[in-house]
Amino acid sequence: MFDRIQTWDNRILSRLAKKHTPVLDRLMVIITTTGNYGYIWFALSVPLLIINRTRLTGITMILAMLITGLTGEITIKHIVARVRPCNKEFGKDLLIKHPAHYSFPSGHTASSFAVSMVMLFMLPTIFVPVVIYATLMGFSRIYLLVHYPTDVIAGSVLGVICGTIAVCVSPYIPFFSFLY
Repeated sequence: MFDRIQTWDNRILSRLAKKHTPVLDRLMVIITTTGNYGYIWFALSVPLLIINRTRLTGITMILAMLITGLTGEITIKHIVARVRPCNKEFGKDLLIKHPAHYSFPSGHTASSFAVSMVMLFMLPTIFVPVVIYATLMGFSRIYLLVHYPTDVIAGSVLGVICGTIAVCVSPYIPFFSFLY
């Protein structure tokens, strides 16, 4: 079964590698760079943390990213230890700095979808643009050949789960209650 998944992943990456254009190259680098260390999501959380009525949403975003990072980056990546496509058969020149860690699941995608879930439940007025950006974030990781499609799919599922958990538990964490 894993061979079939790997074949499917490789086929998609091979086709996508032939579709690169200078404009898309620049756009995908910009999108993926904003996801490094969750920069875009931390930037979004700052105004939410400042405003009293959205403070819990900002706190929950950060909690969702922490849960996602601990689960995906710290735990799952090291258990699965999947080699990135840019280290294997798709070893063309990368447009971004070579990622240091394993491939599965996509951390950029996971954190983006975790934030999307927080928005869906707590600030639905901005859910659509956030989930569109999260989807673009996942696509950029595949386009830039640093993740397989299944890494991104797993990252989005992980993000949905972790974001939902954060939404469910954040109002009940005593430390957070005095902040809002």
